[in-house]
Amino acid sequence: MRSITNALVRTHSPVRRAARTRATLAALAGLAALAGACGGEAPPPQPPPAPPPVVATASAAPAPVDTAPPPPAKPSLTQLIPQTMKGITEAFNAHDAKKVASFYAPDAVIASYGAPDAHGPDDIAKAMDLFVFATFADAKEAPMRAWSKDNVVVVEMAWSGTMTGDFMGMKASKKPVGQIRVGALWFNDDGLVKEQHEYGDDAGLMAQMAGKKGAPAVPVLPTNMPEMHLAKGTPDEDKLADFAKAMDPLFSKDDVKAAVASNADDADYWVNVSGGPATKGKKDIAKDLGDFFKAFPDQKWTTVNAWGIDGFAIIEHTMTGTQKGALGPLRASSKEVKDWHWIDIVQPSADGKVQHGWGYANLVEMMQQTGALKPPSDKGPAPAAPAAAPKAPALQK
Repeated sequence: MRSITNALVRTHSPVRRAARTRATLAALAGLAALAGACGGEAPPPQPPPAPPPVVATASAAPAPVDTAPPPPAKPSLTQLIPQTMKGITEAFNAHDAKKVASFYAPDAVIASYGAPDAHGPDDIAKAMDLFVFATFADAKEAPMRAWSKDNVVVVEMAWSGTMTGDFMGMKASKKPVGQIRVGALWFNDDGLVKEQHEYGDDAGLMAQMAGKKGAPAVPVLPTNMPEMHLAKGTPDEDKLADFAKAMDPLFSKDDVKAAVASNADDADYWVNVSGGPATKGKKDIAKDLGDFFKAFPDQKWTTVNAWGIDGFAIIEHTMTGTQKGALGPLRASSKEVKDWHWIDIVQPSADGKVQHGWGYANLVEMMQQTGALKPPSDKGPAPAAPAAAPKAPALQK
């Protein structure tokens, strides 16, 4: 009996009751959590933690400002080309062949019709020293007229000097010499010459060196600024180029009357291979044209380049034909002449006729093909100079 009484006492003691109470609360809490996990209402979300306090830092330094001036713009061709042309003339007159060549592109080509081509600055410098400065120690040049369009310049130059050195076996004669030549030059984007076509009568130059009677007069170098003509890019200039091109099919027809009819009544024409003054008037032009058509009755002309510039029609072209008749003192050879290079500069009249004309070619180029002149060589004797500068007819292109 006492043991049961003691057990009840122990069971109902305050300590035991407290323990049971804590166990009951813990069980209820576990049931509440289990009920929430099984879909019961979730407890309200806790607020997010407060952000950390901002720590003051030093402000970043601004990016440096570029105060350097921008690189200068590349000069235009209209600025570069005159500098190159001026530099070539100054270097020529200083007899500085390397300086002359420095104004030519690495792949530049100079085509001197009737003479070997020059390729690249080194070749150009060597040719300048060998064929010009070593032979004509006092040579000087000056531009007379120039026509410019885009990257092309056609320039008329005069040069003069004295034959002070031997040339291809020809002994120095101390004779005065000189020519009026025309060059057509193409420039690259750096303002350097990349291509050049040269027109000058070397047969007349040989006659000067030999002191032959009837040799061309030595030109007087101009001291004033050259006459400049700049293209305006107008439709009229396109028509001038077409005017120049139309002359080649006309002259290829072997029709003297049609060729003469293309000239104004008071037209004049000067050709560098004649050794004389310009032919003036339609009557005299008709005679010269008649002689030329007899010399080359099967002549065919091919246009190479044509430009219309500031009232001028300029054409580069070649002639192929058989020399069946005499050309001045040059007897008929019955030999074919291929691609004889010419450049003609023409001013038309208001009614579309040829008013003024200037023609340039190298008679040596033709004479080498007909056998009238052996090609020049640095081995053996020099080619004989013509007895007189042939009076070539006025070719009115």
